[in-house]
Amino acid sequence: MPLFRLKIAVVALSALGIAACNSEGNFSNDGSVNTPPVAEAGAPQTVDEFSSVTLSGSASDSDGDVLSYRWELIAGHPVAITSSASLTAGFDAPDVTALDASRVLTFRLTVDDGKATASDTVDITVIDAGLGTNTPPTADIRNLESVTEFVTVELDGSGSTDPDGDPLSYRWTQTQGPSVTLLDRTSARASFISPDVAPGSVVLLTFELAVSDGQDTTTVSATIEVAESLSQVTVAGRLTYERPATNFRCRGFDFSDVTLMPVRLATVRLLDASNTVLAESKTDDDGNYAFSNVPANTTVKVRVRAELLQTNGPQRWQVYVRDNTAETSVPLDKRPIYAVDFAAFDSGVVNIDDADFTATTGWPDDAYYTTRAAAPLAILDAILDGVMLVTSVDPEVDMGRLDAFWSVNNSYSQNDDPDNGEVVTAYYTSNPEFPDDATRNPSLFLRGDAIGRFATSIIDTDEFDRYVILHEWGHFFEDQLSRSDSIGGTHYIPGTVEARVAFGEGWGNAIGGIVGDPMGCDTGEPSSSGTALDMENFDSFSGEQGFFNEMSVATFLYDLWDTLPDGADNDSIGFAPIYNTMTGFQKNTEAFTTIFSFATGLRQNVDPVDIAFIDAQLERENIDTIGLDIWASNQATKPTNWDNGKPVRDLLPLYTELTPGGPAVNLCVNDDQVRDQDGNKPGEWRYLYFTLNGQQNLTLTAQANPLPPPTSDTRPGARDRADPEMYLYRGGALLADSRSPDDDREVFDMPALGAGTYTVAFQDWRYEDGNTPDDPDAKASDYPSQVCFDFTLN
Repeated sequence: MPLFRLKIAVVALSALGIAACNSEGNFSNDGSVNTPPVAEAGAPQTVDEFSSVTLSGSASDSDGDVLSYRWELIAGHPVAITSSASLTAGFDAPDVTALDASRVLTFRLTVDDGKATASDTVDITVIDAGLGTNTPPTADIRNLESVTEFVTVELDGSGSTDPDGDPLSYRWTQTQGPSVTLLDRTSARASFISPDVAPGSVVLLTFELAVSDGQDTTTVSATIEVAESLSQVTVAGRLTYERPATNFRCRGFDFSDVTLMPVRLATVRLLDASNTVLAESKTDDDGNYAFSNVPANTTVKVRVRAELLQTNGPQRWQVYVRDNTAETSVPLDKRPIYAVDFAAFDSGVVNIDDADFTATTGWPDDAYYTTRAAAPLAILDAILDGVMLVTSVDPEVDMGRLDAFWSVNNSYSQNDDPDNGEVVTAYYTSNPEFPDDATRNPSLFLRGDAIGRFATSIIDTDEFDRYVILHEWGHFFEDQLSRSDSIGGTHYIPGTVEARVAFGEGWGNAIGGIVGDPMGCDTGEPSSSGTALDMENFDSFSGEQGFFNEMSVATFLYDLWDTLPDGADNDSIGFAPIYNTMTGFQKNTEAFTTIFSFATGLRQNVDPVDIAFIDAQLERENIDTIGLDIWASNQATKPTNWDNGKPVRDLLPLYTELTPGGPAVNLCVNDDQVRDQDGNKPGEWRYLYFTLNGQQNLTLTAQANPLPPPTSDTRPGARDRADPEMYLYRGGALLADSRSPDDDREVFDMPALGAGTYTVAFQDWRYEDGNTPDDPDAKASDYPSQVCFDFTLN
């Protein structure tokens, strides 16, 4: 059955095909053949512009069908056709005066009898009758520039145009300056030989170009400066670097959105083709530079060094950005200083004032492909902002020297090997190579690894993280201009540390916000990850504000400076009192450097009307202000909870005063807040102090009381006895320490001490011991979480 139906379909289609090809005419519905109509569009016409023109056609149909008509313009200037659906139509001839020539319009008439169509065309020529309006030409002189004497100069008018398409004629005329001989003065391009110029002067030549379309003429003039051909020239310009915008919440950078920042106060050199230094200068506050007496007609290039040098005058500083992974056979402070060489150019024979160059990020797509030229300059610029903050309040500051080490190889690693780029994290150190040497060598280390060099690498690039750079520079400030008693170590946000570390890290955070960026960005992978620390809106978790919280210190300091009111922060004391306190009272305090010593000194460096504002900021951070002193004598407020949920122990009193020959004092330490073995968490340290009226020889004894009970850890060598240690300071300077291996007891025979106040930092080393199962020489796994000691000073 399906086969039979298919055959019927084929036969039907074949029959239809035969019928369709059986005649030259068109079939009507009844099968009769239609005869197409005949169309005649009329004879060609020649008319004047602006005249009314009639299009008169004729048509016939032998079948007597009813006809329809359509006139349309198929070539020529657009016009509006009237009665376009009639056998007779019309239009208004366009303006052709502007063309100064006739114009042809072609129309088509189409006739339709409902079954077939016929068409015919007619040309209408519109002639210029002088009735229209001409559009004047536009005159233009291209590519004018300053020239030197005795050279061929071309005047180029070929950019002149006429809207009507009229042919143009040209005439050049000199209207100012020493007369020159113009060649081809009636052509689009003319030329002349520039005249002689007296030494040290320039002449101005002005030329007028007249352009005509036969009816109207347009003129334009231009001036050329002719200078003496110099044997020595000045080369000047502006240097910038690209700074990318940070993504939302510091999740990397948007390298398609860069701002050109000036390279400020950096050393800049001019070199010849053999890299010989021809001249040296410094950029100004906007990145401008200039070299004078440069040999003419010489291939030169500009090199900017990542260094800031101010070695003369009342203000002094030296900052270098170096590659710690290059030329590792020399000491760190001799490693190469980064320099950016820009493209070479010819110095020419006239002064150059636009030799502008930009150091790029090297980030064109989704990875660093080219030299990251902007990186060291961005680091240098961030540090300069810190320097400028200081110089704004201290016109005679001597900031010494800082080496900032950055490399594309610098990556996170558990090792600490700057030669190989293993720098653990961004950090500052006052003496990286020779810790026991008295020679100061302040250094800052920053990461730059964008690919993950090591198996444990955390991809993190610091060069555009101004907050990170200036946080570490804040530690340099403390070390160089003030004082920090911080013992360093791992710290977390949010988190708690002992009071000396809290102030040091809080100061770094505050400087990072004040100078760098209040949205403290620490980006990770260059385009996708990172963390943000919003200094303006940060609020510690309830109950954690206090002298042991670096963010309490940071927000306190930031809000003292901050001019935006928010809650209790409704005023500002500026940076000067903060600076004066850090470089005066805090630097010389008898206590350790904590928020208590700073706040006590700050009150002495402000107007009395500002003390209420300062106290409001302190009280917000749970610092008691009644009876405030450097020893925290009246501090009673303690945190209500910890981030690990353990109770608060062994924080107050922060300092305990000892009296020579006085009764024993019992103090405890604990590991309630220990996350690691850095030994810098609250409760791990206790502070003691004593004052002498004259020279004495003293012994400080710490005896565990009660003795720690034996533990159940049976590992050979597992330590279950206390290991007390003591460190003696005066004014922050370490005088001596006592770290014997004796169990549960430490006897500190101090050196002969003169009159004055001394501080002692005490810890049980056992809380810094590791207690991993594969470490037999470590703290017992069930060592007590709190151990107490009797202190006697005799």
